[in-house]
Amino acid sequence: MSKHKREIKAANTKELQRLEHSEEIDDNLLPDAEEIQKLAQIDPDILTWLKARAEKEQDFRHNFSDKRIKLTNDYEQRQHNTVRSGLFVYSVLVLGCLWGAYQLILKGLNVQGTIFGSAAIVLAVAVAITRKPNKPTDKI
Repeated sequence: MSKHKREIKAANTKELQRLEHSEEIDDNLLPDAEEIQKLAQIDPDILTWLKARAEKEQDFRHNFSDKRIKLTNDYEQRQHNTVRSGLFVYSVLVLGCLWGAYQLILKGLNVQGTIFGSAAIVLAVAVAITRKPNKPTDKI
């Protein structure tokens, strides 16, 4: 079965401070052969019981891993959809501003339309340049 060994050592001197941390995890589903032999002397059916428990534990671990992978995929898909939605809204806003500038120019307000259109383009470029991509995080 699972065995855990942890060792922490610390050493201090005037110039140096050292910390050593080591862990050893033996995560076998079955105990050692010697331990199984000892248990078999007490209960002859212990081997079948141990096998059944090991199979259940392995199934649990696989299911847990599958659920974690599914959660990660769902999270990535939500992130992707959020970025796509943001780009769509951003594009609609920029195109709306440019269309408004075009309508101002058609009505004879050339200076106002040019200023409004130029401001929309400068703002669109500034937002695109200054946008920082999200750094990947390990939250799951």
